[in-house]
Amino acid sequence: MERMGSCCLRRGGALIGLAVLALMVGCPPPAPVTPAKTPLVIGMEYALPGSAEGLAQTRLPGVKFLPDLIGWGKMQSSAAASIDFKMLDRLVKEYQGAGFAECMIGLKSESDWASIAPNAALPDTNFAPKPEFMDDYAAWVGAVIERYDGDGTADLPGLKYPIRYYEIGVEFSTYEPEPVQDYLGMLEAAYQAAHAAYPDVVVLQVPFLTTTAFDSNPGPDEYEAAFAAVDPRILYHSLAEIRAILDRPELFDALNFHCLAGAQELEATIRWLRFEMDSRGYDKPLIVSDTSPSPFVGWGAATTCQGDPASLGILLAPATEADRCRLADYFTLLVNGDPDTLDWVRGFVAEDMARMTIVAAEQGIEFLNTSFIEDLFPLNTPLFRAGAGNAAWAGMVETRLNFFTQEHIVKGRRPLFYALRQVAYELDSYNVVERVPIANADVRLYRVRHTEGLGLPDFWIAWYYPAQLVLPGDAVPETTITLETDAPEVGVEKLITQPGQDDTDVVKIPANNGVVEIPLSATPVFIKTIHP
Repeated sequence: MERMGSCCLRRGGALIGLAVLALMVGCPPPAPVTPAKTPLVIGMEYALPGSAEGLAQTRLPGVKFLPDLIGWGKMQSSAAASIDFKMLDRLVKEYQGAGFAECMIGLKSESDWASIAPNAALPDTNFAPKPEFMDDYAAWVGAVIERYDGDGTADLPGLKYPIRYYEIGVEFSTYEPEPVQDYLGMLEAAYQAAHAAYPDVVVLQVPFLTTTAFDSNPGPDEYEAAFAAVDPRILYHSLAEIRAILDRPELFDALNFHCLAGAQELEATIRWLRFEMDSRGYDKPLIVSDTSPSPFVGWGAATTCQGDPASLGILLAPATEADRCRLADYFTLLVNGDPDTLDWVRGFVAEDMARMTIVAAEQGIEFLNTSFIEDLFPLNTPLFRAGAGNAAWAGMVETRLNFFTQEHIVKGRRPLFYALRQVAYELDSYNVVERVPIANADVRLYRVRHTEGLGLPDFWIAWYYPAQLVLPGDAVPETTITLETDAPEVGVEKLITQPGQDDTDVVKIPANNGVVEIPLSATPVFIKTIHP
């Protein structure tokens, strides 16, 4: 395994600020295919056949299957037809066999024969079941959950772990455009069928998408205005429709949302959801079923800065209107395959998803899917004008498609793969991640504590990420933090972000009169004390 080169282990205690930390250098990690044990289930999206073995060495315990492969219309051709489990069985067997203990399944109701208006143009599209097929829909939901609940009744032969997490709908946007009352009827039928099949199932409502709603840092009395200002390309359903779902907590077991614009959006969305739950008198676990690195531009053309504003992409923090033409040049290089620009975006993706994962751990998220397993083809081609921004190049691996078996075989790994493996290794068995207040608001400093009784030392994670757009060739913002320690030196290990890099060195920084200065940039670093 390619983690650390030395095999020596020293443990000790040292005071850094209020935290007692220690450094473990060179200790061989657990077997690469042993999933990390963390309170936060770190997953990845979207899983396709053939990739499981190539992905297992990340040690991420979770995975979300591509919902389009296993929707109701794909699994059942008519009310009289039997349910075809072939593709879902294939995915479950492959990924559980490779060690993925927590699989997430998104249940899409879209069906040519059963949905109210599956082929209509917006705003008339409606994927909810027709009333006469609601029982058939509930039967499908119940049958899927029964097959993978591990209770010994009608289970998939060879099932290794029960599958607990199910989304009812894939995103409350144009992907789930039906009126909220139709959706709620579907959710109620699904919830009842799911719990009848498996009492311990975790039913997730259709995930909310609220990107840009919190850009102005609104308070609770400003939420209505903030949501009303969101471009309808993002917020297809209103805050009132979202709140109609939030008003029905008896129909979901955890609250599900998407985070497509980086860690700042994650924290703001969590604050809003906790406000909404608190105002209704309930508290449920939070799930982030889909994520994306900060795209800079999305929902429209990014390779040009000219033309109808309605056709241009939506700028996302930290990008501003003044950056649009510079971004057009950057994305033009990307869609044309410029090697240096591709290397840069791969490193940015690794940094951004690692930051989001650490923030999710600190915020108490239960399950977070990181993006993506593969690049988003064909969104990364010139024809699509970089309409998904950086997200189109967010794949952690490169794959080769076997046309005959439809398997996506991993043939190359990118920095995101190694960065997430590094994060999974560092967070393995942690007890809590807590943010440490620091004067510079652009510096993030986190203390990581491990489960009591394992003898594992605490350590810190830090980075510096001011709210400014940095593109290839720009000066990289840097700063330093000063920490107190009674150790003679500390070790600083940077996140893996470079192409071809599968390991990282520990840089030793000596303390001077009990003080150590740590250089920081946007790349997260892991800080641990070293004792002789």
